[in-house]
Amino acid sequence: MDTAEIQNFIASFEERLAPVEKASGEAYWVLATTGTEEASKEVVRIGKEYNALFSDRAEFEKVKGWYEGREAVESQILRRRLEILYKTFAGRQGDEAILTRVEELEAEANSVYNNHRGRVAGAEKSENELRGILRSSDDTALRREAWEASKSVGRPVEGTVRELARLRNELARAAGYPNHRERALDLQEIDVQVLDRLMDDLEAATRAPFEELRGEIDAELERRFGVERVMPWHLSDPFFQSCTHEIAALGSPDGGPAADADRHFQGRDLEALTRETYDRMGLEVRDVLARSDLYERPGKSQHAFCIPIGRNYPYDVRVLANVQPDAYWADTMLHEFGHAVYDKHINPSLPYLLRSVAHTSTTEAIALMMGALASDPAWISSVVGVSEDALDADREYLLRSERADKLAFVRWALVMYRFEAALYEDPDREDLNELWWDLVEDLQLQARPPERDEPDWAAKIHVAVAPIYYHNYVLGHLTAAQLRRHIEENVVEGPIYEHELSGRYLQEAVFGPGARDDWETTVLRATGEELNPAYFVEALTRRGK
Repeated sequence: MDTAEIQNFIASFEERLAPVEKASGEAYWVLATTGTEEASKEVVRIGKEYNALFSDRAEFEKVKGWYEGREAVESQILRRRLEILYKTFAGRQGDEAILTRVEELEAEANSVYNNHRGRVAGAEKSENELRGILRSSDDTALRREAWEASKSVGRPVEGTVRELARLRNELARAAGYPNHRERALDLQEIDVQVLDRLMDDLEAATRAPFEELRGEIDAELERRFGVERVMPWHLSDPFFQSCTHEIAALGSPDGGPAADADRHFQGRDLEALTRETYDRMGLEVRDVLARSDLYERPGKSQHAFCIPIGRNYPYDVRVLANVQPDAYWADTMLHEFGHAVYDKHINPSLPYLLRSVAHTSTTEAIALMMGALASDPAWISSVVGVSEDALDADREYLLRSERADKLAFVRWALVMYRFEAALYEDPDREDLNELWWDLVEDLQLQARPPERDEPDWAAKIHVAVAPIYYHNYVLGHLTAAQLRRHIEENVVEGPIYEHELSGRYLQEAVFGPGARDDWETTVLRATGEELNPAYFVEALTRRGK
C-alpha cells in the first residue's frame, strides 16, 4: 500500500474540508441565534456544499479500499486519519437529491423548534416559562395547560420527522444497512449488539431502585395535589428526565419543599461561577464566554449547546444558552463549558481530521461530570460561597437528588433509545403516538393521559435533528463516573474542581489527544481500565452518603 499517496490525498482533502466546515459552523450558529428564514437557507446552501465534497464516487471507492486494507498502514496516526476520513465519507454517500432534502428538512425543523412558543391562557410562553410553571404552580389546570403547551411543537414537526426518518433509511439501505439506526451506530464506531446488551443490563439494574423512587415521588405528589393518580403535568420536567424538584419535597412534614437548590443560585452570576470553577482546574474559559450567546430572546434556540467553528487554531469555540439564575442553568453552564474546554484544548499540532473529540460519548462524559457539580454540596459551599450553616438543610437533599436525577435520566434515555429503534424500523407505522406512551408507561412508570393521541415524541428536538444520539449520554454517564473516581482517588486525592492538576490531567489524558484514538482506547488511557458500568450503577442505586 502506497502510504505516501494516502498521506497526500488526506492532506489535500483536509485543505478542501476546512473552510467548508468553518462556514457550516458559522451558518448553524446564525440559525440558532436568530431563527430566520435567511439563516435556514444558508444552512441548506452550506450543507449542499459540504455534501459535494464527498460526492465523488471514485474518491470514495479509493478511500474505502485504503480503509479495508488499513492494517497494512504502519503509522497509527495515518491509520486513524484514514478511519475517520472513511467514516465521514461513508456518512455522506447517497443520492444527491435525498441528501439535499435531508439538509432542507433539518433546517426547517430547527427553525420550527427555535420559533415555536406554546400557549398558556392565550399567551405565548418560552420553554423557561413553561418549566417555571411546572416547577412551582399548585394549580393543576394551569400545570396541565403548560405541559400540553410544552408538547405542542410536536404536531407541526411530526410530518417532517417522519420524512427525515424515511429519507435517512433510504440512504442507509442504499449503503447496505437495514436502517439508519444501524448505519449511524456503525459510523459512530459502536457495535449495535453490544450497545443493546448494555442498555438491557442498565434497564434491569435500575428497574427496582427506580420503582422505589417513583413510589416515593408519586406518594408525595398525590398528597400535594390531592389526586389518586399522578399525571405527567404533576411532574416538574415535561419529559420526566429530571426529578430534582420532586426530591426536594420528599420528607417535608408540612408538604412544602424540604430543600431548594435554586435558592443557592438566585442573584448569582452563573458566568462568574462557571469561570471560577474552570479557573480552579487551570482551564481558561474567558475567551469562550466572550464569544458565546447566553441569554434568552425571541427567535433564538431555546436549548443549549457548545459548538466549535471549524478546527483551525486558534480555536473558535462558542456556547449557546438561555441562562436563568437557578440550579438547572448552573448545571447547564458547567455542562456546556465542559464541552468547550475539551474542544479548545485539543492539541493543535494534530492533523486536521484528528482535531476533534475522540467520540461524542467522551465529550458528553466531561460535560456530565462537570454539570453534576451544581448539585454537589462541597462545590456549592466552596465555589458558590454558600455557608455551611445555610447549606446544612439542603445537604442530604443535594446528595440524594444527584443520584435520583441520574436514575430518572437513565430511564428517560431508555425511552428515547427504544423509541428511535422502532421509528427507524418503520417510520410510517400509524401507532407511534401509542408506542411512545407504551414506553413511557413501562420505563418511566408514568400514567398515560386519557384519550391523548398527539405526537408527543416529536416534541423532543433530538428525534428530528440529533437522531440516534441519546446512547451517547448514557455512555457519557458511565465514563464520567469512572473518570471522576479515577482522578479524585489516583491523581489529585480530593475534589476534581479544587486542583489545577485535574485540568492538566484531563488535557494530557483526554483533551490533548483529540481523535487520535477511538473512544474505548481513550477511556482506557484516561482511567486505567476499560469502560465499567459498575461505577455508575453503584453510585446511582445506593442510598445515603
